[in-house]
Amino acid sequence: WAEDQIVYRYGGSIDFLETTELAEQPLLAGLSEAEIADLALLCAVRTYRPNEKIVTAGTEAASLFFLRSGVVHVTLPDGIRLATLTAGMAFGEMALLEPKRSADVVADMSATAYEVSIADFERFREQHPRAGERIMRNLAQILAERLIVANAKVDLLTSG
Repeated sequence: WAEDQIVYRYGGSIDFLETTELAEQPLLAGLSEAEIADLALLCAVRTYRPNEKIVTAGTEAASLFFLRSGVVHVTLPDGIRLATLTAGMAFGEMALLEPKRSADVVADMSATAYEVSIADFERFREQHPRAGERIMRNLAQILAERLIVANAKVDLLTSG
C-alpha cells in the first residue's frame, strides 16, 4: 500500500485496530448529540470479511457508509488503487451527489461500518435541515481536500 509506505517512511503510524463511533466521523462534524442519535437509529451495522467487496462500481448508489473499524481500499474498475480508508472515514458518500457508484470498495481486513440508505439519509436531512446543510458543507470540504491531494499527486507525476 503506497499510502502506508509514505506514512511509515515519515514516522507516522496507522492504528488498524481503532474503533470510531458516528460522533467522531468528519462527515458528521458539527452535528448535535441529538442529531447523531437520530441518525444512528437509521443505520445498520455491517460486518465484512477480508477481501469482501462492499461496493461495486457501476451499480446503483443506494447507501453510504461510515467505517467503524478495520481497513478498506477503493479501486477503479481497472484495478487502480485510489485510497486506503481506516476507521473514522466515510465511503460511498458520493451517493449524495451521483446515482451510480464510481469505484469498488473492498475490505482489506475484517471491518465494520454503519450503513444508511440514501432514502433514509434524505429523510433525516429533511427532518434536520441544519444538520443536512452541515453535512453537505463537510462533504464539500472533504472533496476539496481530496482534490488538493489529487492535484499535488498529478503535479509530482508530471514534473521532472
